[in-house]
Amino acid sequence: MEVRVTDEELKVVYDDIPKSYDRANRLMSFNQDVKWRAELVKSILTFNSSPKTVLDVASGKGELSYVFKKFKKDVEPILLDYSENMLESSLINGERVQGSFDALPFRDDVFDVVMSSFALHASDDIEKAVKEMARVSKGLVGFIAMGKPDSKVKRLYLGIYLHFIMPYISFLAGGRPRDYKFIFYIFKKLYPNSFYKSLFSKLLQVMIYKEKSLNLFYFVIGNKLQKRS
Repeated sequence: MEVRVTDEELKVVYDDIPKSYDRANRLMSFNQDVKWRAELVKSILTFNSSPKTVLDVASGKGELSYVFKKFKKDVEPILLDYSENMLESSLINGERVQGSFDALPFRDDVFDVVMSSFALHASDDIEKAVKEMARVSKGLVGFIAMGKPDSKVKRLYLGIYLHFIMPYISFLAGGRPRDYKFIFYIFKKLYPNSFYKSLFSKLLQVMIYKEKSLNLFYFVIGNKLQKRS
């Protein structure tokens, strides 16, 4: 299923983004991060058009939830992040919970939707993190995360970009280059995307899987697997 975000929908999101939004992130991705978050939200809503309870895992300041509320104003996602400072800088009102996404402090089957953007790759155990997301979800799980292309040529090119070029692009947005070099080290430790695609198919009933930007990111939406009686 191909879900596209219209120019009009993107304009609503872009025009009303708070000044506190991470400009460096937008600059480095050439605004694709906002577009992909909107695409993720729209895709989620094609499978569940009226969710009541939503969890944003490893939410940061709540950029994904901020976009979610552009499409569903009556829903207040719960933000969960390891960083207290991030939660205190939240872009939206609502409940904020400090915690790790590989040990979510919630009961089973609590949320209609569990989602995450640009964070899963930072987990020390991606399999455990996805299992936790599925555990607390009643059904839908959706996420965007950094991956690693299967192509060695693309891996070489992206490694150079992440290690040497991207940190200094961030400088144009007022960031400190050394603060962004850790992304390269995360990239180095990742397995190729084919590994994660196979893993996700074992953990979820995958309905959408696609890769973006020279296969540097993967985009996944799935349902939790039903327990066998």
